[in-house]
Amino acid sequence: MSAKVGFISLGCDKNLVDSEYMLGILKKYNYTITNDEREADIIIVNTCGFITDAKQESIDTILEMAQLKKTGKLKLLIATGCLSQRYKDELLEEIPELDAVIGTGDFNKLHEVIKQLDSNRIKLVDNNNFVDYDIENRVRIYPYIAFVKIAEGCDNCCSYCAIPLIKGQYKSRRIESIKEEVEILVKDGVKEINLVAQDTTNYGIDIYGKAALPELLNELVKIDGDFAIRILYAYPTNINQELLDVIKNNSKIAKYLDIPLQHINDRILKLMGRPTSKQFIMQLIDNIRNQIPEITLRTTFIVGFPTETEAEFKELVDFIKSYKFDKVGAFQYSREEGTFAATLKPQIPEKVKRRRYNELMAVQQSISKSKNQRFKGKVLKVLVEKFDSNNHVFIGRSENDAPFVDGVIKILNGNCKLGEFYNVQIVDTDEYDLIGKLTN
Repeated sequence: MSAKVGFISLGCDKNLVDSEYMLGILKKYNYTITNDEREADIIIVNTCGFITDAKQESIDTILEMAQLKKTGKLKLLIATGCLSQRYKDELLEEIPELDAVIGTGDFNKLHEVIKQLDSNRIKLVDNNNFVDYDIENRVRIYPYIAFVKIAEGCDNCCSYCAIPLIKGQYKSRRIESIKEEVEILVKDGVKEINLVAQDTTNYGIDIYGKAALPELLNELVKIDGDFAIRILYAYPTNINQELLDVIKNNSKIAKYLDIPLQHINDRILKLMGRPTSKQFIMQLIDNIRNQIPEITLRTTFIVGFPTETEAEFKELVDFIKSYKFDKVGAFQYSREEGTFAATLKPQIPEKVKRRRYNELMAVQQSISKSKNQRFKGKVLKVLVEKFDSNNHVFIGRSENDAPFVDGVIKILNGNCKLGEFYNVQIVDTDEYDLIGKLTN
């Protein structure tokens, strides 16, 4: 009988992709996957090491699973992912129940590690080369959507971010490999392809000598089938005319861009190591909206960056009020060892960061509610993903909402087939979600 494996995936959607490929490796070698950790012989925790809260969640999860060596059937406990890559020695030293740590560039050796673990603890974290995935065996956690990682690593030098320390330099996959993967996914019933990387607009620079996201998109839209392509994590400096033309002229590409801006004050942007300015950002957003008026723009900001003054924070809030983004996410600055920002003084007190975060998000909540009202009476193409049995409504999303971070559309009438597109007329709105009815 094959070993039973429990798998826990933490962190971002890029981590989710790695988890799905690790599940594919386990499937290939005939392991049995169980959702009940108490029944597992082996538990794998795919960790996140991005910010303090995520690191703590990863450590807490490993420690919780470690208890199953006493109370359950657990024989082997393995940590993979970003935390393993960055803190391999500390994890093995501090958590004796941990049998192996596998870094972000070595998860393809998961089966070999499990086979060797009978005799030794294993640390496998020195490879920062890109793993081009076994696309045939990927096990998808979500049936109708997929995240497709087009590159790994990062060449940007943002002063607050540890990702380049963890993942190494930017490494693109080849267009042919990505296209083949998307073809497999679409054939398997996926209706929404979300392109992800640390920086999607830098795609191809290392292997094609130029930013090649437009070329990739032009290949992907040739694939047969009724599906949508969404671009996430678009670094602002490589959003050029060629890319906007491709988005504008292809119905398969969602009129949606996620552009992490992080701040608007010039001094803070410079300290962050961001090669942008307030003027550049304003011109960029104006240009995108002029060319694609119906586009949904999402961004993220950091509050409480070291040395950020009240006046600089107010400048950020005023910018948000003025530019009225459709979607905004915010982070309270997290001090990451090994980064330049961690050395800056003064660091902002936690209570000040919390207050600024709450103030910014309250402003955005009001903007979101107002922006959503423009959909009232409109008919949207909606991918139906689940049925809420408690409220007896189907739940879906249009191209205006990315999975897990944006709102949803609740459908009040009709009987929908999950994983299909429907035309839905919006009859009501709230801060983040829309309410609609199927059109005849």
